[in-house]
Amino acid sequence: MTAKSVIRDEVRRAMLDRDREARVRDGLAARTRCLEIIRSRAATRIMAYLADPGEIDLDPTIEALLEDDRIEVASPVVSLDAGRMTCGRLRGLDAAGLVIDRYGLRSPAPPVLELDPASLDVVLVPGVAFARDGRRLGRGGGYYDRFLAALPSTVHLIGICHSRQVRDDLPSEAHDVRVHEVMVADEA
Repeated sequence: MTAKSVIRDEVRRAMLDRDREARVRDGLAARTRCLEIIRSRAATRIMAYLADPGEIDLDPTIEALLEDDRIEVASPVVSLDAGRMTCGRLRGLDAAGLVIDRYGLRSPAPPVLELDPASLDVVLVPGVAFARDGRRLGRGGGYYDRFLAALPSTVHLIGICHSRQVRDDLPSEAHDVRVHEVMVADEA
C-alpha cells in the first residue's frame, strides 16, 4: 500500500466517524468562512463541490450564494468515460437542479450550461487531506488536478477541510496542484 493510500484510508475513516451534528456544524462554519473570503475578493463566479459524506458539506454555502443574483455558482461535472471534469452552472440544490449519477455523485441537472473555467474567480476544492502549505491529496483519479492545472493563476483555489484532514506532511508529485489557501472548517 502506498503512502497516499494509507493516508486516504485513515482520513476517510476519521471523517466518516463524525456524527450528523458535527457535520452540520462544520457545514455552517464553512459557510461563514467561505462567504467572508468570497466577499473580500468581490468574487462573482464560484465553483463549489457537492459534498459526499466524507467531505465538508458546502450545501449551506451554495444556498447562500444562489440567493445572491450577482453571483454565478457552478459545480463539477465529471465525465468518467472521457476522464475529465468541467464546471456546470447550478440552478438549485433541489431535485429540479441536481441529478445523481450512477456512482452516487450529485451534479447539475441537464441541460447543463457549462461555464468557462477561465472565468471563475474562486474554486472551493475538496480533498481527502491537506497540508497547510496548500498541498492536497485527492481521491486518486486526477480529475481535480487536471482541471485546476488548466486554470489561470488569477483563479483563487481554496481547499476546504476538517482538522482531521490536515497533515503536517503529505506526499506530492509534480502533477499535484496546490491550493492557495486551506480553510479548516472546525478552526476559529
